[in-house]
Amino acid sequence: MRKAILVILTALGWLTLIVRLYLRIVEATYSPLESAVQFFSYFTILTNLLVTIYCTGQLVNMGPYLNPRLQKPETLTALTAFILVVGIVYHIALKPIWDPKGLSMILSEIHHTIVPVGTLVLWILSTKKSIVDLKSLLKWVFYPIGYITFVLIRGFFSNFYPYPFLDVQTLGFQKVVLNSLFLLSLIIVLLLVFYYIGKMVSKKSVANNV
Repeated sequence: MRKAILVILTALGWLTLIVRLYLRIVEATYSPLESAVQFFSYFTILTNLLVTIYCTGQLVNMGPYLNPRLQKPETLTALTAFILVVGIVYHIALKPIWDPKGLSMILSEIHHTIVPVGTLVLWILSTKKSIVDLKSLLKWVFYPIGYITFVLIRGFFSNFYPYPFLDVQTLGFQKVVLNSLFLLSLIIVLLLVFYYIGKMVSKKSVANNV
């Protein structure tokens, strides 16, 4: 079952990312370069890309050649937390104000619903979640911190903010900082929840084998 999920997530990941990038470039009024930069300015896109790279590496056993970090047990736990945040934020805050149609709707649901659920199932099936190192896991928080920093700096010069809750021009800097701290707090909570669930599963397994 794990291999089947890896195959599905890998295929869906690359296909949807390529199609969405193509649509972004051909439909946008910006230059292809600017359209591509904006495309990869979305946390949804970057996180789906990371999940796809991880699944690809696991599936074809190319992890050591791609990035040694992808082979660490903390990687799947961190990616699961991040992709679940993508789904949670989308369905609670973004979906009510954005109504895509046709192909865009299908691609969006894959990135915000199917991939998060598939990644969660992959984590549940993982045998390495019980050996996750908390310190190494929390280092992954630098990913969303770096992302938010990039968005705010680039937005200052380009006036482009990928998400309304990060739009400094509309909300003001103080409100955006509060929104960012809330998102970081949600991510940290999820990381800790997955960490302790993994430890609980390990202790239960040991107890059952005694």
